[in-house]
Amino acid sequence: MEKKLLTPKALAELLGLAEQTIYNRHSTGGDLPHAIKLGRLLRFHTADVDSWLEHQRQPAIPPATPPRPVPPARRPGRPTKAEQVAARGSL
Repeated sequence: MEKKLLTPKALAELLGLAEQTIYNRHSTGGDLPHAIKLGRLLRFHTADVDSWLEHQRQPAIPPATPPRPVPPARRPGRPTKAEQVAARGSL
């Protein structure tokens, strides 16, 4: 049973990303397949990449958005420009 490990460059080509993006996401804990450190080298199991890609393919369920609150009535004060123009037109 042969288990192939992908380099960050190979993973970047597979995903259509820049190689530096792979390193950046890995260092910041971004969304990537599980990585293996071999000394200072970063490698990815093809099985992990395949399962990660399958998980990415799942449609995300949009969060339920609460209804927008009705804005409160405008506080009394200086009239808006539209109100000033309307008042001038009625004179």
